[in-house]
Amino acid sequence: MTRLRFPIPAKLLLGFIANLALLAIGFLWVFSAQFGSATNDLFTGIAEPQVQAVAQGIGEDLRGRGWAEWEQLLAEKSKETGVEFSLFDGMLRPVAGALQAIPEDLEPQIREGLLRRRSGPGGREDAPRFGEPFGPPPPHEGDFDFPPPPHERGGPPPHERGGPPPHERGGPPPRREPEPMDPAGGSYPKMTAYRTDPVAYWVFTMVPVVESERGYLPLILVMRSDSLTGHGVFFDPKPWIYAGIGVLLISGLIWVPMAYGLTSSLRRIRKATGRIAEGDFAVDVPDASRGDELGDLGRSVGAMAQRLETLVTGQKRFLGDIAHELCSPISRLQAAVGILEEGGGTEETQRRYLRKVANEVQQMSALVNELLSFSKASLRREVALVPVDLGSLVQEVLDREELGDAQIRVAIPDGLEVKADPELLGRATGNLIRNAVRYAGDSGSIEISAERSNGHILLRVSDSGPGVPEKVLARLFDPFFRPDASRARESGGAGLGLAIVKTCVEACGGTVSATLREPHGLEVTMTLPG
Repeated sequence: MTRLRFPIPAKLLLGFIANLALLAIGFLWVFSAQFGSATNDLFTGIAEPQVQAVAQGIGEDLRGRGWAEWEQLLAEKSKETGVEFSLFDGMLRPVAGALQAIPEDLEPQIREGLLRRRSGPGGREDAPRFGEPFGPPPPHEGDFDFPPPPHERGGPPPHERGGPPPHERGGPPPRREPEPMDPAGGSYPKMTAYRTDPVAYWVFTMVPVVESERGYLPLILVMRSDSLTGHGVFFDPKPWIYAGIGVLLISGLIWVPMAYGLTSSLRRIRKATGRIAEGDFAVDVPDASRGDELGDLGRSVGAMAQRLETLVTGQKRFLGDIAHELCSPISRLQAAVGILEEGGGTEETQRRYLRKVANEVQQMSALVNELLSFSKASLRREVALVPVDLGSLVQEVLDREELGDAQIRVAIPDGLEVKADPELLGRATGNLIRNAVRYAGDSGSIEISAERSNGHILLRVSDSGPGVPEKVLARLFDPFFRPDASRARESGGAGLGLAIVKTCVEACGGTVSATLREPHGLEVTMTLPG
């Protein structure tokens, strides 16, 4: 079954689109929740400019026509926009339009909300509250120029004629005119509401339409729609949609090249690692010059390739050196055994060949033991580093080794401790001391010193021997490497001593290096954790 591949750029792009979609859904949910709440401040703020413009336009049309034309005007506006427009007076009685009533549960909100939101010229603390008759009576109750009260026609005011006011005697309350509104000044008071049965979005605003001696008196313009946007009357969603599309396109222009650049680098690095896996360690790892994490990855892959090349090449050379080291004594053994089998020569000659066989076997045994030591030290295992008293360890190594008449000077401060594996560090120190005695024991004293430096312990083994050519210093710790004929197998060793030192020190978390001394000699330094 073929596994479906889903490129990383597509994942990034889809994730970004999903993130935008979630943000949009969350915004719409909050928007709807706020619109259906008691305050509606969010929707009112968004719809303010559009509703203000629509209300001003309708007010201008109403002021320029007689009441008989209001019904036709509002019907035309409703048909044109898909929003029902109606006019109500201060008693919330219908004046014109399709609506004949406002839901009862909205009446208290309208009375308090519009008065609280009243702004611009004409707003006063003593302005009549909704619920108190104000403005002209509905058209079916008489003319707009309704007659003045009796005291304005020459009669006494109601409180001077005796008895309680008419509305306290069961009659209608006195009519009060609201403060006039300037059609072109300030913003009209507005209020919004939402109802679910049936779904309807309401906008209430006061518009100055009735002309009086003091100015234009307001009526309540009611807008009702089954759409949250009011089909563009409450607010136009197109700019929001265009803005969202623009954000998406701009984000795509930013994200797509970035995602493509990242994945292109990953593809090139993947191809390079594939070639490395096939054995091509000379591959040029791309993007290693970048200054980000991909650059770090490229450099790490390059370093890995070099390390693998070194290990594979070293392994091949190591196997070749082992074969060469074993072939020589085996050839000599075969020759000696062949002579012995023929029974030729005197008894003394036979004993000489037997001694030669024994010597070759001893040399092969020493080589095998060194190979075993090197293999054990090379095993990648967890090494427990413990505090080790360096002076005591060096003294134990000196007591264990057979050093003959070699002059050894030890300069290690008392109580100097190093974190290491005692067995591995002892083996490395013993190999260095034997190597120095073997090649420089007749040239002067051998010095073993130690000191603390920058949180590490430096353990040095120095001799005054002939040293080695400077160009071979870097290869001294390679297995089976011998700098010249003076260090051939016949002079002792198979070329594994310093390789074992390096492996043991690295297993302890340290490093080893060699430098030439002046005027002659060699100094090997082991840097270990303090």
